[in-house]
Amino acid sequence: RVNATVTRLNLLRNKFTVAGAQMLVKAAQAKGEQIKTLIGIEEGQTSTGLRLVSEHLGDADAVLIAFDLSVNATVTSLDLSGDPFDSDPTHKIGAVGAEA
Repeated sequence: RVNATVTRLNLLRNKFTVAGAQMLVKAAQAKGEQIKTLIGIEEGQTSTGLRLVSEHLGDADAVLIAFDLSVNATVTSLDLSGDPFDSDPTHKIGAVGAEA
């Protein structure tokens, strides 16, 4: 019998509602430090920054990105250029980051 622990997920571009993404973040936060990423950041990827250019992201994705920024302190830059968010992503990222 194998007992595997999930620590990394990539849930971007799944067309969640913002409320659904917020529920996923709360569930990940309830796991403590077990969940390392909801947007698929690989170990070591953050040393040079995070590029999510033209990924066709929505508002719910901004919520997931905010979670990752709150748990991955090594992210020093974030490039979201070319992404047609439904609204201003910095508002959502900042709001979730403030809650973390």
